[in-house]
Amino acid sequence: MSRLLDFFMPETASAPPKARARYIMRSCLVGLPLGGLVGASLVDGVPDKVLAVAPVLIIILVYEFSMLMRALDELQFRIHMTALALSGGIGATLMTSWAILVAVDLAPRSDIELVFGLPVLGLGYYIALFFVSRRYA
Repeated sequence: MSRLLDFFMPETASAPPKARARYIMRSCLVGLPLGGLVGASLVDGVPDKVLAVAPVLIIILVYEFSMLMRALDELQFRIHMTALALSGGIGATLMTSWAILVAVDLAPRSDIELVFGLPVLGLGYYIALFFVSRRYA
């Protein structure tokens, strides 16, 4: 089970056991409803009051992630912060490039690309974490 969690949540692999257990439990309790809200945002007819909960859930996830990062030692903290910096830069570049393509009518305009900002950053973080952690292995 631990290896499966390391695959799906690589940010927890180097955390102390108590911090790891807390993060896994709380991020699953918050992340699953958030995924449902993101899916619901793609469907017309969902009340805005339901979707207004999503920013609160994102703030809770960010808080839990920061608590996990505080529990890491200096090297692991550096690895994760480097991965976050890389994913932020890459994600911002990709989202800005998409906006430029939409502005000059080379890509279709829709509201769906607004939803993909956070998943792009998350995927970029996991990819960067893989490469950065290999550097220190």
